[in-house]
Amino acid sequence: MEYLLTFQNTHYAVHGEKVLLNKKIHVSVMALPTSLGDFCGICLRIAMEDLTHGRAFLAEANIPVEGIFRIERTRKERKYVPWKP
Repeated sequence: MEYLLTFQNTHYAVHGEKVLLNKKIHVSVMALPTSLGDFCGICLRIAMEDLTHGRAFLAEANIPVEGIFRIERTRKERKYVPWKP
């Protein structure tokens, strides 16, 4: 399972990617799905097993995460479900 991390602006998303990569967390940058609103135009995708540490590393670097969404896949589409800790 994978998660999307959304940010208030592109600066936070790009800086967040660098922080996570430096901490050896695999991260993918992708366009923000239009169904999630009009935050920053990009978001970060990380694996479920990296979510806890990834959030902690971003918090340590003072990078606020706007939202977290679990990616659920069906046969023909993806659904983005808000994550609740």
